[in-house]
Amino acid sequence: ADKAAQQAFHQAHINGDINTKQAIHQQYFPQTANALKEHVDTFLSTLDELGAKADGKDVNEHPRLPLILRHNDFVRQTFLRVKANLDPMVAQAGGGVGAGAGAGAFQ
Repeated sequence: ADKAAQQAFHQAHINGDINTKQAIHQQYFPQTANALKEHVDTFLSTLDELGAKADGKDVNEHPRLPLILRHNDFVRQTFLRVKANLDPMVAQAGGGVGAGAGAGAFQ
């Protein structure tokens, strides 16, 4: 984002100017959604790698492993729910078509 847009967004936020904030969200929605999708997909991939790394580990040597795996599964389920909501928004925003779809979620 360019500096002028950042300053305009900051000023709109300070002033409670929801319309300007919404317009800026709509302008940058495709980039925001794609960056978020990349983060979600990368994190899910990392969780898969960590799960594979845990396979075959001895719980007696790594007593916290079951807790860590349960936590990672909870995080995975959360990220999968986010992905289920995000992927259609990214697809709709792709190529500039429907670029404003879902922008209100980022207010």
